[in-house]
Amino acid sequence: MADDDYGSRPRPRRKTFLIVALAVAGLAGVLAVLYLTGARGASTQSLGPKNYSTHVECQVNSTGSQGTVTISGTITGNATRYAVTVEVLDAASRQRIGLQTFDVRGTKAFAGTTPAQAPIGPAGIECKIVKVA
Repeated sequence: MADDDYGSRPRPRRKTFLIVALAVAGLAGVLAVLYLTGARGASTQSLGPKNYSTHVECQVNSTGSQGTVTISGTITGNATRYAVTVEVLDAASRQRIGLQTFDVRGTKAFAGTTPAQAPIGPAGIECKIVKVA
């Protein structure tokens, strides 16, 4: 009866099905993580990190409790476009009195004015670049 073609059907292989299902789920998870992290394949161009060097200067012009800050700076590096965010602080209290983002394309210089949002103390102001993208 061992070679009987008319006997009962063999039992399904549950272990094989479970292993295949887990492998497919794992592959889907890996692909989802790669998609979310930006590694979408060889056809997508990656920008990579930007190398740059910056310099920024600020000058304040105030009358009473109001004022403006003139910001000027330069950025050099390997990219053709930068978004440079400059923060202006009161030097004594370290309180933010101004913030401005510059879109730098082609040229390496950026400049502009921003209103001072608090009275400026006798110690003056301090400027720093807080973000480059």
